[in-house]
Amino acid sequence: MKTAIALLLLAFSLPSQGWACISGSTTFYYYDGISFTAAFILPSTYFVAVEEEGREYDRVTYLDLSGYVKHGACEQVDYEPLNKYPTEGKVELKKSVSSVFLYSSPSCESVLSSVTAAESMFLYGDSETENVYYVRVTRADSVLRGYVSGEGVTVTYPPPNDTQAVAPGDPDEELPDITDNPPAKDTESGLAFPLEILLIVCLALPAFLLVFLLSRKKNK
Repeated sequence: MKTAIALLLLAFSLPSQGWACISGSTTFYYYDGISFTAAFILPSTYFVAVEEEGREYDRVTYLDLSGYVKHGACEQVDYEPLNKYPTEGKVELKKSVSSVFLYSSPSCESVLSSVTAAESMFLYGDSETENVYYVRVTRADSVLRGYVSGEGVTVTYPPPNDTQAVAPGDPDEELPDITDNPPAKDTESGLAFPLEILLIVCLALPAFLLVFLLSRKKNK
């Protein structure tokens, strides 16, 4: 039963179409129901979870984002990667800058908010506009995503990924084999072996004493 539950949970956690490795300059797109809009360039050697394949675009998940990549832009693999997404990558304000604007598009025209030096910005990737980056700003009451200009910030990219697969589990650590036939129990007494010996001795001792006393009485 435990094995079946574990396999069921694993099946729900895996993407429906597997994993695909990002190679070269692969663009991540959003779709508004009418057209596809380029959001940013995915970091090479990491992975996207392929949810659904299409003729021109595949629906994928990357980190906490759901979007699209062009069909065939990423190389599908037949294994589960150990390191799927980058955990590093950030944009920081230069020491001489107290705040920067967060924009709704890479054209940097419409301002969403301002970001101060005390706030951290996670780097999703470069936009298709030179020196503009797509970032995530996490606040106590909200999460903002948008674009920042490269002026006034320093960018740290995630290191290259090794693309290795998840190692197979150690056989010694596998779930125990659960059978329909549990170990047989002693249905006669239900007592442990030492207790049975003690019980036999206690029952036999009075008999030995009775025989001993009768034999002494006859001798007298």
